[in-house]
Amino acid sequence: MRDMIDSILENSHSISGVALKNTPNSRELLLDQATGKGRMTFYTLFPGLTVAFIFVNAPAWPESDENSDLRPLLINYCISGRSELLLDDGSYIYLKENDFCVSEQTAQKEYIFPTGKYQGIKIYFDLALLSQSSGQIMETFDIDPAQLEELYCRKRKTYINEADHDLTAVFQKLWSLSENPSPFYLRIYTLELLHELLCMEIHPSKTCGFYTETQVEIAKRAAQIISEDLHKHIPISQIAERFSVSETSLKNYFRGVYGQNISTWLREIRMDTAAELLSNTKRPIAEISEQVGYSNQGKFAAVFKKRFGLSPLEYRRLKNLDKS
Repeated sequence: MRDMIDSILENSHSISGVALKNTPNSRELLLDQATGKGRMTFYTLFPGLTVAFIFVNAPAWPESDENSDLRPLLINYCISGRSELLLDDGSYIYLKENDFCVSEQTAQKEYIFPTGKYQGIKIYFDLALLSQSSGQIMETFDIDPAQLEELYCRKRKTYINEADHDLTAVFQKLWSLSENPSPFYLRIYTLELLHELLCMEIHPSKTCGFYTETQVEIAKRAAQIISEDLHKHIPISQIAERFSVSETSLKNYFRGVYGQNISTWLREIRMDTAAELLSNTKRPIAEISEQVGYSNQGKFAAVFKKRFGLSPLEYRRLKNLDKS
């Protein structure tokens, strides 16, 4: 019986901008597109059980239509960043730092990373092959991976929640192997993780992790509107009225998609834009301050220093030194 992960990797390799690299102990999918880069490194621990470590600096990672139909059982854990998945029932889920999900659903079309960065762990199960090839090993450790479906996916195809202290500790042990893997400890920590998931008290799924297509679209349109011209200060109430939702609802949708409130997100966009202009142009600092929405240059300098640890002038000088 062929391992489902082989098909997943081959299908992914067929996508433009995604390459498959084989090594003696692992396989890597490498993303290289105009919008960013990424790496997923896969370690097959047993036939039917594969762990992947994910590093992404891009807003999205494309997924093949063929993979959307394979439907392996998946565990996802977010180390940092934020991940958006459009599920096959039309709903969206979001994983933030220290969230995990157990799912029978795979992303449709692409994985979205609203903050442009993501690190995480993904575990793939081909339950039929795993039972056939490694059933005795699982029995020895008193682990039945098929129970994951029964316990976590019975009421809904995807379960999402924040990891508790014990579960976080196991995920972090796995992540510690992401750059220097040990096949032995990869297996031990993964089995420990399965044991923890099967024996822990299961709290209700975090319903606030699910959003409709309309709610997600409103949040993204709002982000586009407020960031199109950073010089402008557009009232949130005005944007909410434009989409016929309450201001509170708009703020909730936005926080759900981007993991931050609107003011914090916009401040970071302004500071990142200012940093880019300081690095790559010779425009006066007062002009840059005005362009990113600060008429008061002193306030701009204070916010900038809080974000980067340097004043705008010091930051520019440092970047010029780096280039020389």
